[in-house]
Amino acid sequence: MPPNHPIAEYWSLINQALSVLGVDFSATLSLASLMAEAGFVNISTRIFHVPIGIWPKNKVLKMVGLYWRTILIDGLQPIALGPMTRGLKFTKDEVDAWLVEVRKAYMDTEVHTHMPLYIICGQKPEDGVRYAS
Repeated sequence: MPPNHPIAEYWSLINQALSVLGVDFSATLSLASLMAEAGFVNISTRIFHVPIGIWPKNKVLKMVGLYWRTILIDGLQPIALGPMTRGLKFTKDEVDAWLVEVRKAYMDTEVHTHMPLYIICGQKPEDGVRYAS
């Protein structure tokens, strides 16, 4: 997806805004090492690429994509409003106006978008091993 695509711009601005506010948007990438530091064992990370929209041919993935797109569209303003008004000093009206294009982009069936979903699992260590505090 080109960097000037409305969806890419949306997530880039969210990342920038959260950075200004001291929030690491990519913290998920550190979870496995944090779990290891805390004493968990047998840690595994799986990444699933969840479709956004109804473009997949597979019926199950098509339904997953429909649900995921609905969740993302419903969450556009709640996700953006705080970070963009506090971190990037947008007004609420500026955020709302900008989100019109992002909603349109999510509804575009010609673009086959997907989002990574990280599943990170680990086991408690055997008895007698303490977690790091």
